[in-house]
Amino acid sequence: MANKKMKKIPLNKECLKEALELRDTSIRKLGEDYNKFGWSSKSIERGIKEGEVSAKLLDALGRYLDVEPDYLSGKYHQICKKIADNDAMYSILKKGLCAKKFPYLKKQQSANYDGEFLYSKYLEYILIIHDISKKQFYEMTFEQQKEFQLSLEDAIVPVLMKYFSKNAMEQDLYPEIYRLRMEIDSYDPDEPEPPDEFFLDK
Repeated sequence: MANKKMKKIPLNKECLKEALELRDTSIRKLGEDYNKFGWSSKSIERGIKEGEVSAKLLDALGRYLDVEPDYLSGKYHQICKKIADNDAMYSILKKGLCAKKFPYLKKQQSANYDGEFLYSKYLEYILIIHDISKKQFYEMTFEQQKEFQLSLEDAIVPVLMKYFSKNAMEQDLYPEIYRLRMEIDSYDPDEPEPPDEFFLDK
């Protein structure tokens, strides 16, 4: 059976150039740092010439440059072109796009799981690291669980704010850093979930 051709993803030359300049590096330097990057400069140059690369190479570029792979592919620029009525509108929308606003963190946050799943794993890993099982957590009453989670956020947030003033998008941590605490505090298990139709495109 013949080998299945690997699907390739677009690589936007201008987006890559911007990301390289943002990180004060070059294609040559990436190739020289093979042990950390894992790809040769020729692979990148070939991708630029063809206008597309493998998903693995695009991800490696995103991870190394700390820029979301979708940004490097030009996905957001294409979206702007679709919603812009004219060239002037596209230019305005395009100005809002810059590599530093799209860190690799965005891919990690959206990698096949929603925020609820991410928080569940976050909580689970904190417990596991400290030799506490998730079963112990679930044996608590809802009120105890909520108090524990709020206390955890009250302890963690000040430490994060002490050592970090900006998030990965170079925005001030405050007040967004308190979003999780507010969600925990306002969560009501008895509140009915919105019907599936609520999430469908109108």
